[in-house]
Order: sequence, then structure tokens, then C-alpha cells
Amino acid sequence: MTQVTRKQADGILPFLDRFERGEISAGEWQHESGQLPFFGPSESYLEFYKALYEHGWVVPFDWSKWQDEAQRYVESPEKIDTADAATVQKLFTTHARADRFCEGHLAEMFRSGHILCLLRRLRVLRDELE
Repeated sequence: MTQVTRKQADGILPFLDRFERGEISAGEWQHESGQLPFFGPSESYLEFYKALYEHGWVVPFDWSKWQDEAQRYVESPEKIDTADAATVQKLFTTHARADRFCEGHLAEMFRSGHILCLLRRLRVLRDELE
């Protein structure tokens, strides 16, 4: 994994204000006759998802083997307060990649406040980045 930069942080930190103002919603589950339910993402969800990739927050690493560690951060949000930038990056990667295999995963991270906590931690770390 490469070192996280201030430029990467600046690419997604504008979403923090939008989250805090309640302007970002994940979307809704769609239920149509004769079909299995599917997740319909909101425009803001898609913007955030795209920004994670564009600004290098989704990186190659064996995220599937790291899922148990990621789950500990979800279950104990206070752990995020001591996470370094590389851990925040691993969490964003894990959630974005898991969403491809488990529809609605990232949306649940939105709703639970986990993504907001990660962005708040990133705001604290930002000035320490190169």
C-alpha cells in the first residue's frame, strides 16, 4: 500500500460537510413485483463511491482477509479515534469492495454513521499527511 496523501484526503473531505448537514443519503431498497429486492443508490451515494476510487481510497490489498478487523472498527466505533490514515484507507477499501459482493453493504455503513466517523477521523489526520 502507498502512503496516504493530503491531496487524497482533500478529494473526499468535502463529503464530510454534506454528511454532517444530512445532504447525503444512501438510497433505498427497491421492491418490484416479480423481482428480488435490489438496492437503488442515491446520486450522492454514487458520487461518494466514485470519489473513493478517483482519489485513491480503494487500493489493492487482500481486503477479504482483513474483514474481521474491519468489523471490529464497525462494532467499536471508538477504535476509529486512534486509526491511522492507512487504516482508514483499508476500511474504505474493504467497505467499497464488500459492497460489490454484498449489495447494500456500503449503504449500511452510511446509515450506521461509520462512514461519517471515518471522514471525521480523516479530517483530524489531514494536516499530518504529506
